[in-house]
Amino acid sequence: YYLRYIDPNNDEEFVNKEKEKIWSPVDMYIGGAEHAAMHLLYARFVTKALRDMGYLDFDEPFKSLVHQGTILGQDGQKMSKSKGNTINPDEYISQYGSDVFRMYLGFGFAYTDGGPWNDDGVKAIAKFISRIERLYDDIANLELNAIDNKNDSSFSSPAAKDLQYARHYAIKAVTTDAEKFQFNTSIARLMELLNAINKYQSSEGKNASLKLLKETFTDLILLISPFAPHFAEEMWEKSGNTGSIFNHKWPVFDESKLVLDEVEIAVQINGVIKQRINIPSDATSQEVETIIKEDESVKTHLQGKNILKFIYVKGRLANIVIK
Repeated sequence: YYLRYIDPNNDEEFVNKEKEKIWSPVDMYIGGAEHAAMHLLYARFVTKALRDMGYLDFDEPFKSLVHQGTILGQDGQKMSKSKGNTINPDEYISQYGSDVFRMYLGFGFAYTDGGPWNDDGVKAIAKFISRIERLYDDIANLELNAIDNKNDSSFSSPAAKDLQYARHYAIKAVTTDAEKFQFNTSIARLMELLNAINKYQSSEGKNASLKLLKETFTDLILLISPFAPHFAEEMWEKSGNTGSIFNHKWPVFDESKLVLDEVEIAVQINGVIKQRINIPSDATSQEVETIIKEDESVKTHLQGKNILKFIYVKGRLANIVIK
């Protein structure tokens, strides 16, 4: 069927060769592991037979294969009516909407692993969606009242740089992870981005840039659209955009925005983490050592001790060996 779908109304040939080149072989085969011995095996056999008979110009029907995991009941057992642990999607969709239900399926489980159902996870996704709606209202009110400092320098404030980092990191991570079917980590990055927007609002207050907020909110909605299509379309339209969000280009991250002025590193004393401090991201090992030794908390651990060695793993941790 996956072959005939390419050219179903063609009564002159099995499939048009040009269409075959465009649409075959299938990019991704998705199915349960129970299909491997039947459908997948037969699909490969039939494809190879048709190739040998001259109907096809390719050897394998599918470029890649992903087996989804099994969602279990809340008791951790396989769902069964006899066990009374089945989940009725209609009830959740009626209460929370299909987008919340869909996002929970993406967030609550690693796609290939599955796992037990959790009602609290559904509620958490519902709260996440509500927080995005509140953010939209906040931005709409700022725009309505024309509250914006109109100062491009607001893009270069430390808080703005942090938001830009979170924004472009989310774009990069969601783009990469979604293609690998890592929907749970993709949605986690969106949650982090929302937190970063709220943190920016809180820290900047009236100095927050409306332009930066609107741009970041737009990217957030675009990134969430594959996971919550109806919600994203609604937010897209309410934000004053024309046409469907799904006809808009996907966001592209800026590598230059993924460089922080400061990074947090762990400070270890004899291999045990004692402190976390912020340091300039371009600091040398010698500069980092000086900064750490001047930290009051670290000083107490070093008091009366001999420093035998200082080890710095750039951007991650520093370890001081003492005796």
